[in-house]
Amino acid sequence: MNRAMGRVANRADRVDRARAEQRRPTRRPRLMFMLSGCAIASAANAQAPDFFGRYVGELNISEPTEYVLTEQGQRAYDNYDPDYGDPRQWDDCEPEGIPAILLTAGVATVDLIEAGGTVEMHYERDDAVRVVHMDGSEPLPDHPHTALGYSRGRWDGAVFVIETTHMTGGVVIAQTSYPMSRDARVEERYWRERGESDLRMEVTVEDPVNYGQPVTIGRAWVWSPDAPKHPWNCVSLGPRHTDDLDIDELRRRLEAL
Repeated sequence: MNRAMGRVANRADRVDRARAEQRRPTRRPRLMFMLSGCAIASAANAQAPDFFGRYVGELNISEPTEYVLTEQGQRAYDNYDPDYGDPRQWDDCEPEGIPAILLTAGVATVDLIEAGGTVEMHYERDDAVRVVHMDGSEPLPDHPHTALGYSRGRWDGAVFVIETTHMTGGVVIAQTSYPMSRDARVEERYWRERGESDLRMEVTVEDPVNYGQPVTIGRAWVWSPDAPKHPWNCVSLGPRHTDDLDIDELRRRLEAL
């Protein structure tokens, strides 16, 4: 608990420093985004803004006033206890999935990097590296379901759009009970308001299994080129329910935090 509170406090400090940095007349680097491949990708590239770099997510997110649950979704919501059902409660090494990693309050620093025909998103949380395919390629029929899923990106004018499928499911936001199935589709939209360097993000979850209408959540990402990004030195405290609890080993792990 103390570790989580410390992370939130550190993140708030990072956002404050980033805001202060924005008010200084500094020169920001420009990173060119070049797409290889078909003519459609080249045309999209002509419209692509240069907002690659490092960002820190603001603590506050904008949730819908109501989550319209289906009957199955309501049962899943009622039966899920985030204090016991979420393995990240005791295991920092358990990966966070899409879209939860986009909405976590504790650690939210990300690098957006152009990488040839893909865009990579390097998160501080989990040291996760997410690959966004920019050539329009579909996942193979036997593509596995993973925490980060399979992501395809495109430009809609000056808006960067990412569509993700093949996720493992779980919950929409960590430490909540709002469910998400393996068949869900997640769309992210990133853009800059005129004259700003921050990114606006809108995440929409389409999951007819659990929701009667799409769920849309918003967040701002603060342009933070000088913000630190620390290695994710995760710690697993072992299974929550076990008869073989080693108190000395648990004490050693807690002292290492």
